[in-house]
Amino acid sequence: MRRPSSVLFCAVVAFRCVGAVVALAFINALLPLGTAQLALGLFAVAGIVTASLAANSRLTTLGFCLALGAVAAAPSCSLLFLNWLLSFGGFASLKIEGLAMHLATGGAVGALGALLTWFFWRARRAVTIEALVLLAITIALFSGHRDFHLDRPKPINSLAWRLGIDQLSMLFAVGGAIIAATLAYLCLASIAVRPRADEAAVRSAPARRQLLLSALAVAFVAILVFGIEKLLWGHFNVIRLARISNGVGMSSESGVSPLTFQSALGSSSQPAALVRLEGDYNNNPFSPMMYLRETALSAFNGKEMVFAGRAFDTDLPVIKPRETFTGKEDAELSRRVPLVQSVYLLAEHENAFALDYPVSIVQLKNPKPTRFKGAYRAYSIGPAYDLSEISQDPVGDPRWTPEVRAHFLEQHPDPRYKEFAERSTQGIAGPVQKAQALAQALSQQSIYTLTPRHEVKDGEDPVAPYLFGDMRGYCVHFAHAMVYLLRSLGIPARVGTGYLTDLSQAKDGHILLRMSDRHAWSEVYVSGVGWVPFDVQPEQVESHAETQVDAKMLEELMGILQPGEELLPQELVKDEKGVEEESTLWVPDRNSVVAVFAAIIALFVLTKAALRHGWRLAPTPSGKLRWAYVSVSSALCDLGVTRNEGETRLEFASRVRLVYLEPLARLYVSDAYSRSSALDAQIVSDVVATVGSPLGRLPAWKRCLAAVNPASVAKLIGGGGW
Repeated sequence: MRRPSSVLFCAVVAFRCVGAVVALAFINALLPLGTAQLALGLFAVAGIVTASLAANSRLTTLGFCLALGAVAAAPSCSLLFLNWLLSFGGFASLKIEGLAMHLATGGAVGALGALLTWFFWRARRAVTIEALVLLAITIALFSGHRDFHLDRPKPINSLAWRLGIDQLSMLFAVGGAIIAATLAYLCLASIAVRPRADEAAVRSAPARRQLLLSALAVAFVAILVFGIEKLLWGHFNVIRLARISNGVGMSSESGVSPLTFQSALGSSSQPAALVRLEGDYNNNPFSPMMYLRETALSAFNGKEMVFAGRAFDTDLPVIKPRETFTGKEDAELSRRVPLVQSVYLLAEHENAFALDYPVSIVQLKNPKPTRFKGAYRAYSIGPAYDLSEISQDPVGDPRWTPEVRAHFLEQHPDPRYKEFAERSTQGIAGPVQKAQALAQALSQQSIYTLTPRHEVKDGEDPVAPYLFGDMRGYCVHFAHAMVYLLRSLGIPARVGTGYLTDLSQAKDGHILLRMSDRHAWSEVYVSGVGWVPFDVQPEQVESHAETQVDAKMLEELMGILQPGEELLPQELVKDEKGVEEESTLWVPDRNSVVAVFAAIIALFVLTKAALRHGWRLAPTPSGKLRWAYVSVSSALCDLGVTRNEGETRLEFASRVRLVYLEPLARLYVSDAYSRSSALDAQIVSDVVATVGSPLGRLPAWKRCLAAVNPASVAKLIGGGGW
């Protein structure tokens, strides 16, 4: 019998050890084993090395199995026996029993690795069986991402997130790595390295030559696989955004639609962007939902709605996320409030998106380029109307030219849309009320599904099988059907695309958008108000992409953010003289220094007084509530107790454990992030009355120290949130 080459032997053993450790890490991510991963890896490596050495000895398979069982079970059994003996004297320990369980898990892992390694060296077909089993397990695990569920399996998705790689690229990379590893394994595990498996093969072919030929074959196959993967990635990357985002893509090319009708196969929770609302928005008419528009489709090409451009949709910025935009605020639009949003992109986007009516978009300094693809700040004039308030308003803009009006009223040639619309709005007079009735009718009759599977030939109407058929579809079908029905009644309408997010899953004004939040909806132009969403929300759901926001990921991203720093557009400073001129040195006199110092002290005292006692002068219950919370928070800040990054106000109140802070924080959060009725003045007075002076119960020296501590003033100037 001829022993294998020491170099090849060590290479095979090392390869099996690395593979075992990687496999254990993946299994532990899918199903936690309860024992430290390092310990399990050591057990597996010990089993593989021991079995490799034993396989090249005269030991029989039966003898090896008996010895392996004894060695694997001995440590845990000994500890359990010891614990049993100690129990007679009342000294039994749960720690000993827990250690025995960990040793049993480690022994099982080591025994499995040893047993597989033994048969690898001793059985002729072991390599083939192992390779086939490995590929079968890989296919089974990867099958979860079929139909573009790219967030599965979870360990690969988590790895992609940590490395800042998109999910599709990560799947291709891991798949290619597994194929390469399998080929390399087959190369190293060639029969020339395993003399006990087939000694005749050893004599027939030198191991070195066989290894070289195998390596060349592996290299050729690896290059072939890489080329195929590159072609496949290029093909699937074109359609992945539409497929994983509820059928809503990101194109903004005139005459083209970014939407797809066949299937919105994506229930992907892939993070798309982090949005921070720079202020409260309790006037949101769609609370707890909020629409972030990216583009709008107002042109009808005879088959579907397509992008018409800013020639008609003048409210759209239509810019790339890394560009700036400055528009004009429409003075004719009422019942709106200014709202600032900072957007930090986690995935590549073709277009910038913002709340409703953006008047300005500026670039922000990227707080972490390895995590965010870009950052910008949008200044919007957000809707602040109540849907019941506009039910009697007329539609259309009196300033529109006949050409523009005809553009937004272009109808579908199929007469069934008009018949459906008239039947659903019979007896209703106002156009806004008709729009509400249509949305309600479709919501009651439609069935939401991501896979409608309608058979539509090229050139045919993709909405008809939904509306005049089984009523099964998703947001793209609903939005198009609404627009066709509205226009058939003489109501100007278009399709809006972007994101629909649930503010109830936000945290301190921070919203984590996922690809599954991409949405399409219908919009009606109401005179004096602007484009108003009329969204179909089916009461029957067959399949959907709704998932809970990853709270840990949201907190992690919140911890990265800093106060947004706007970047000055390069075109504004290009060819400008004096932008970087050297300044002359100015030395102030004594009187100026004293005056400035006195002004700083006076401003400091006034700011402290406002922070501590501003709630006493607040004219409204909401203002009194917020200033009372600021009073307590600023006092705690001066005492060295501040809210941590990513910590909510309620979590902060629970940590501090002040009896008057928690009810105050709850009422504050409820007022800031919910669209509820006006605050009850008596409830606010009762809560504020329990606060009194936040420092009144402290010793005099602590009150004096807090009075002169500039921490709260510095935090206020720095823009830190209370």
